[in-house]
Amino acid sequence: MGDVSLETGLERFLRSRIPQAQQVKVTGLRAHSEGFSQETFSFDAELSFGGRAERRSYVAKREPVAGLLEPYDLEPEFRVLHALSEDPLCSPPTLWFERDPAVLTRPFYVMERLPGDAPVPGSRPDGSPPFSDAERQALAPEVVDALARIHAIDWKARGLAFLGAPEPGPAAAERELGRWQERIRRSQLPAEPIVTEALLWLRGNLPSTPEITLVHGDFRLGNWLVESVDAAPRLSGVLDWELVHLGDPLEDVAWCVSPMWRARTPYAGALLPESELLDAYARASGRDVDAQRLKFYAVLSVVKMIAIELTGIHAFLDGRTGDLRMAIFDHQIPFLEALLAVLRGWLPEAVLGGS
Repeated sequence: MGDVSLETGLERFLRSRIPQAQQVKVTGLRAHSEGFSQETFSFDAELSFGGRAERRSYVAKREPVAGLLEPYDLEPEFRVLHALSEDPLCSPPTLWFERDPAVLTRPFYVMERLPGDAPVPGSRPDGSPPFSDAERQALAPEVVDALARIHAIDWKARGLAFLGAPEPGPAAAERELGRWQERIRRSQLPAEPIVTEALLWLRGNLPSTPEITLVHGDFRLGNWLVESVDAAPRLSGVLDWELVHLGDPLEDVAWCVSPMWRARTPYAGALLPESELLDAYARASGRDVDAQRLKFYAVLSVVKMIAIELTGIHAFLDGRTGDLRMAIFDHQIPFLEALLAVLRGWLPEAVLGGS
């Protein structure tokens, strides 16, 4: 579906969802390439209500033909975001979900567009890190607080039990390990011996978690929306909830502090030394950051990323997607395998160079 058809489809969709508007016109439609897992479009809607004009800004996320998180189902993500729409949490208010292929050919949902930009987990064009020292110090507390607030959500009261809650104990770790091991298997691509060893180590070291919380699943640099307010950075949103589930909160913590997202800085999330970020999370959440549980999820984080990249490579090799970004993952996996060797204690961290 080209942009003209997409624009027309969105206008018809908005008319059906905002019937009180006499006129609806979609403007500024833009496809975004930042996200790898879903098709993302931002646009404005010019609305007319009895002669009163109003402009609203939206983002539509549509299921791709093929991609990193196959098999896709956008509805659970929508239901979580919709349930949190009135929360002061930095999640985008998410209004509508549509599964009917007659509308935009594939399932999609629409949410309000929040202000700000999402810094990518890499250097700026001039080679500088994503944040200055002053920006790091201002932004770090907001990021940590946002993660603690996600984990404090009363998921039962919000009607999120449909996600399926594992029992306290090793069930959360076992379920996530099984999820990513199965995706590696479905990629039909050979796993290197170091990946196989990591899977065996994870299976033999399943940690027990005392509580089950909402887990974002992809809480990291690249999914934080940041705006400038009075020349200071402010966290305006947490994006990309495709992997949201119920589980161990330390899964999110390990993913957030992983060397995968340090943008060639010595800082977790390009914000703080890892120990400082962990201490800050412990204070904000009131939880102990158990070292053994964190180690398990640190290794699982890398296995998870390998599974995601193998899924993308498989979709590209099958010809189900022509997205060349999927092809480059073949060159990133050696870094992830080296990171696994570091986490398992076989190589010094210095071999990674700038992360």
